[in-house]
Amino acid sequence: MEKKSIFNRAVLISVLVLPALLYLFFVYGQSEVFFNTLDYVGPKEVVEPGDTNYYEIPDFVLTDSKGELVTKQTMDSTIYVMSFFFATCPTICPAMNFHLNEIQKRFKGYPDFKLLSITVDPEKDSVVALSNYASMRNYDTDKWLFTTGEQSEIYDLAKKVYLNAFEDQTAEGGFLHSTNAILIDWNGNIRSRKDDFGNIVGSYDVLEVTELNDMEADIKVLIAEYEREKHNLLDE
Repeated sequence: MEKKSIFNRAVLISVLVLPALLYLFFVYGQSEVFFNTLDYVGPKEVVEPGDTNYYEIPDFVLTDSKGELVTKQTMDSTIYVMSFFFATCPTICPAMNFHLNEIQKRFKGYPDFKLLSITVDPEKDSVVALSNYASMRNYDTDKWLFTTGEQSEIYDLAKKVYLNAFEDQTAEGGFLHSTNAILIDWNGNIRSRKDDFGNIVGSYDVLEVTELNDMEADIKVLIAEYEREKHNLLDE
């Protein structure tokens, strides 16, 4: 009877430990050909003659709902989802942020992942207004940064990350912005999968369930890639 109990415990331990061991093996033990990565979005930039870098998002200066400065530099070493919204939006924003909140919950245990949502109506969306907005909806502002800044700089940033944000008095609420979000890696590069025809997708419509699922899967790919990179740096 005791031998049977020992055997059962051994089987249970194997079931619990084996998936973790397989994960570590595929993340750290396989060559690049077996390791999934996401493509880089945007044209390569010339650093010096004969040398190029992948496109990086431009510098930005924002303030979050806690009154803390948020810049490209403060987001270094972080994988994050960038989107645009405004607190008084009567149409698409509630649904967008409902779905983004689900993404936040799924990755809340990973310390190097965040969401960055930028208002397109900074005149109304002050730090206090954003704080109230997040508090009323019980959003986790440690993981999800709701930010405001200079309107012209926000609109310029949206263009440079291939999204839309602008005033439109004919639109409900007075503003139009993309329902799409982008994935940004720890180096400030926009990353994305390719579609079935080999084209880089670029961004994800968070109102579409299929694209939301794609985003979740691609965040997992980025996390694995980042953990692999950190592991390789420790080995050097």
